[in-house]
Amino acid sequence: MSTSEHPTGLPLKAEQTFFEDSAIDRLMSMVMTLAAELHVTRDRLAVMEMMMENNQPITSASLDAFRPNPTQKERLNAGRQAFSKELMFCAIGVEASLGAPEEGVGKFNKS
Repeated sequence: MSTSEHPTGLPLKAEQTFFEDSAIDRLMSMVMTLAAELHVTRDRLAVMEMMMENNQPITSASLDAFRPNPTQKERLNAGRQAFSKELMFCAIGVEASLGAPEEGVGKFNKS
C-alpha cells in the first residue's frame, strides 16, 4: 500500500482537523487505531477463554463462528464498556493519577 491510497482502496480526502495542531489529530488517530486493535485482541481472547471453559475446540474457524449465549454476551459487553470507559477517561481533562493523599504529602516534603 502506498501513502497515496487508503487501506480500503477508497480515494483519499482532505485531512480532518479538530485541534489547532494537526499533528495532535494524527496522534489521536494513531492512539484510537491502536485502541481498536487492542480491543479486538482482548475480545477474541475472551472468546477463546469462554470456549476453553466449555471444552470447545479452538480454531480460527470456530472463533469466527462463535455466537455467545446471553451470559457470555453480557460478559463481553461489560468488558467492552469497561475498556471504553477507561480509554475515554483520559479525555475528560482531569488528573488520572490519584497521587498521594494530602495528609501524606507532608511526610515527603523536604523544605
